[in-house]
Formats: sequence, C-alpha cells, structure tokens
Amino acid sequence: MPTVEENYEFWNDRFDWSNHRGDVWSKQWGSPTNQWYWCVYPRIRRQLPAQTILEIGPGQGRWTRFLLPYCDRLVLVDISPRCIETCRERFSSESVEGHVGDGRTLSFQKDESVDFVLSFESLIHTELDDLTSYLKEIARVLKPGGRAFLHHSNLAHYERYYRFVKGLPETLRTTLQGRGVVDFDGWRALSVSGERVRQLAEQLQLTVHSQEMVPWGGKRLIDCFTSLGKGTTAETRIYENREFVERAREVREISQAYEMR
Repeated sequence: MPTVEENYEFWNDRFDWSNHRGDVWSKQWGSPTNQWYWCVYPRIRRQLPAQTILEIGPGQGRWTRFLLPYCDRLVLVDISPRCIETCRERFSSESVEGHVGDGRTLSFQKDESVDFVLSFESLIHTELDDLTSYLKEIARVLKPGGRAFLHHSNLAHYERYYRFVKGLPETLRTTLQGRGVVDFDGWRALSVSGERVRQLAEQLQLTVHSQEMVPWGGKRLIDCFTSLGKGTTAETRIYENREFVERAREVREISQAYEMR
C-alpha cells in the first residue's frame, strides 16, 4: 500500500493537475462547492472560525479557498512541491503560508500554535506508521482546547477481505471490480482503521470526540472521519453512515435541478 515515497511520486510527478486542480474528486457531489457546504462544513462548523488553521495535504487548494474566510492565518503543508507552489500562486496573501512537508512531521510549526487542523481526502493514503507520526505532531502543535478533523483510511477493518482481493489475478480482479462483485480499495492505507487511530490518539492524550465510518463508492466503510481535541473531554461517538454515497447523489441531483439555465 502507498508509502510516502509512492505518494510523492504519484501526486508530484505523475498526476495531471492541469485540468481540474482536484475538483474531479467532488464529481459525486456535483461540485467542490456542493461538497464543502453539504459534506465538509457541517462536520467542522463548530470549530470555525479559528485564529490559526493548519491544512494537511491541500493539493492545489480545493478546500483552502473555503477555509480562508474562517481564519486569520492559514498554514498549508503538502509533500508535493508542485502543489505548494500552485497554492502560493493561487492564494497570494500574507495570511497564507505554504510548506513542503516530509509526509510525517510538522517541524516548521511551533508547539501549541494551531487552533484547528484539517485534512480531508488526503491522509486516506497514509499508512499507520506515518499517520502515527502525524498524530504526535498534531498533539504537539495544537493549542490547549484545539481541535482536529482527520479523514483517513478504515481499510484495516476489512484487512482479510482486501488481502484476498489483492491476491486475485489482476485480470480477474479488474473484471470483478468492474462488475461490482468486489470492492475497490481506492488506494487506501491497509494498515489504518478507525479503531487503531482512536487508540493512538488516546495514547497521545488526545480526546476522540467522534468517528464516522463511511463508504466511498463500494459496500464497505473504507473511510473514517475522526474528530479529536487536545485538553478536551468527551465520550467518543462512533457512527456508521452507510447512506453517505446516497446523500452525495441526492445533493448532486438537487443542485442540478436548480441550476440557472
């Protein structure tokens, strides 16, 4: 499954950002604007506004543009120099700073200097060792009372299934996936699950407020949204949202029905 080096090679060297800046990944919602207002914002609205926001893996700024009005300072970190350069050009403001990261640490950021950390549709490709390093860094840079919202893999919950699928001959696997018989893994990290992230966060004295398990195109809940805080208390709420993809489809259809023609 993806290493930091493989992520760098794919997102910096191979992926063609020229046509859409990542907006294509919001296709099931109809547009990034739809996905922000119907998916991302409702889940983080209680943490906004925040004085300093740190976004991990902004790509070329799909969510950055929506975060800007909610903070005085927005810090971006991505392993891709191409993406950070594009973000610097796209959001040329004294309130935005971009850093090329190593996929594991936030060494450029001071202790207890961030109010809110967001990573959406990025850390799903980060394996457990590197995600553990990120969690340690998040615990370090968050202010007391600070919060984080992390979108990561839950593939390890189905580890035996996906190892079996991976072991199928490639032609057979492709055919079965195309027919919807077996699920794609979406290049998710196989070593990461919601439960493992929850345990790691608790070891770092971070409070996990909620975890929402969602599907991302298939039947299985391969993704997880983890909301956590530093110096906060809460009983963890765990929610399996099996209707996530259906809600996205509804939003797309409603927005199309009301488009100006």
